[in-house]
Amino acid sequence: MPDTEQKKGSPIRERIIAAFIELSKSKGFYRVTMDELSAQAGVSKRTIYRYFTSKEEVIEAVIDSIIQRVAREMDRVMAEAHTPAELIAQALQNLYLHGHDLVFNPLIMEDLRSRYPHFWKKIDSYRMEKAQNLIKAILSKSDKDLTREIDPRIMSTAFLAAIQAVVNPEFTLKNGLTLQDALNQVVDLFTCGFIRQYPGS
Repeated sequence: MPDTEQKKGSPIRERIIAAFIELSKSKGFYRVTMDELSAQAGVSKRTIYRYFTSKEEVIEAVIDSIIQRVAREMDRVMAEAHTPAELIAQALQNLYLHGHDLVFNPLIMEDLRSRYPHFWKKIDSYRMEKAQNLIKAILSKSDKDLTREIDPRIMSTAFLAAIQAVVNPEFTLKNGLTLQDALNQVVDLFTCGFIRQYPGS
């Protein structure tokens, strides 16, 4: 069995992960074969098995790599953004730029739900936790006299649903929008959703 801790960060291991991500863009996770991965990474299958005991372990490494990438950028965004609108916009940009290989690929989402439910549960738990942290950060940067009292669990679920449904290439192409159009509209929607409505306003 590979010594995972010792091999983490190895250029060859990272090349294998990157190759799997590239293949999964058009094939999802389940349909990628180890022969295809070997060819894409430019290494032998024997080399792959020096770093990973199975394809499922490669998938887990891919998921962890993407999650860590998104998490680093999300922490930076929450620390640097100054207004709710800026925070939402940058968070969405970050999720698309650094997580689109996983979050916006319908083949991968279907594979995770049907073939790898334990990984899907891990991703779903992670993204809900981060979404709730984001909502709390937004509320902390908002004018308390103008913002609603919002249950972060409800707003997080709505936020994730909007991202999944609207900020993706299939939706934007079908509706003649650019990604930036979709991002701007979702930012406006959620920013307005935080503001109280007073009579006559």
